Amino acid sequence: MVAAIIWAFVLPRLDWGARQKPGAIEQQLATKVLARWVRHNADSTINPISPPPPNLMMALKEYEDHCAACHGADGSGVNRFQADFYPPVPNLIRGTQKLSDSELYFIVANGIRNTAMPAFGKYHSPSDIWRTVLWLRHLARLSAEERLAIARAMQHQREQHRKSQEGNGEKSH
Repeated sequence: MVAAIIWAFVLPRLDWGARQKPGAIEQQLATKVLARWVRHNADSTINPISPPPPNLMMALKEYEDHCAACHGADGSGVNRFQADFYPPVPNLIRGTQKLSDSELYFIVANGIRNTAMPAFGKYHSPSDIWRTVLWLRHLARLSAEERLAIARAMQHQREQHRKSQEGNGEKSH
């Protein structure tokens, strides 16, 4: 009976918007369940694609085409949409680096429901996904030159976004 009252009267009154951070219990539960799900289902495969420059260039292209819009060109989690996500888009150069190659592959291939992380496994080859994992690893080791080039590209994207907002008569952020 208590559960029915909560379901019918309490839960609909909570703020479920993407800007609203959930409570500590919900956060902890979701984080632990997702981590266990990934660990339980990911195998122990190591990335078969090595990091010489030609592979890294293809990996960068894969990342730019499918990941950078949400995760940021630099992996910071600052998305091109200037939008709020909850849970927040992960910073790929911090905690994500603790995941194994196979766990990263599993997440990219299968996505994570209710997080805006899509599943790429149905429409992308295993090689494409492994290249993405290769670039995710490389993000933590970007050279100063690579960081500068990415920062410039991100600044250009922000300027383009601002100009398009002003051109549409919308308030700039």
